[in-house]
Amino acid sequence: MKIIKTVTIISFLGMLFITQTSNAQRRVVVKTPNRTVIRTTSPRVVYKRKAPVVRAVRTLPATAVVVKRNGVRYHYYKGRYYRYNRGRYVIVTAPRGVRVKVLPVGYRKIVIAGRPYFYFGGVYYVSVSNGYKVVEAPDNIIVYELPEEAEQIEIDGKTFYEYDAKLYKVVTTPDGKGFKVVGDLEE
Repeated sequence: MKIIKTVTIISFLGMLFITQTSNAQRRVVVKTPNRTVIRTTSPRVVYKRKAPVVRAVRTLPATAVVVKRNGVRYHYYKGRYYRYNRGRYVIVTAPRGVRVKVLPVGYRKIVIAGRPYFYFGGVYYVSVSNGYKVVEAPDNIIVYELPEEAEQIEIDGKTFYEYDAKLYKVVTTPDGKGFKVVGDLEE
């Protein structure tokens, strides 16, 4: 009788543990030359630090520019994008497709397959008529710095950095340490 109770309790605890881990799953899509899709569950994806705190300011300088995308107002100032929320301006990721007339000071030009991209603070731009358009990070592009909001994560024992749902891998280049886009992280 005592053995049956012990086995029942251990079984119950095992089921409880399995239920908790299966509820928190993430899907990782890693693009390789063969377009391989790798799916892993939450025990294999480990964030090295907590999610960043929401950063906000009460006011923006008068020189901040209002840009609209799909009817939503964004404020653009020195390479950062803000949205108004409850009396504050919250820093948000750059919305794809937004156009600006001037690139922020300190941008870098990167040429991939003959096409120039402009990079600043985790945002990628391409030149269009009358300005620059925010686009998704191109595959295999290498940048030399990531925004401070980028999170270090571990997937299957390998270390990556994640920013704006893109996975970056540390690589060594002739110019020093770089970060190469290797895939997408989807929830």
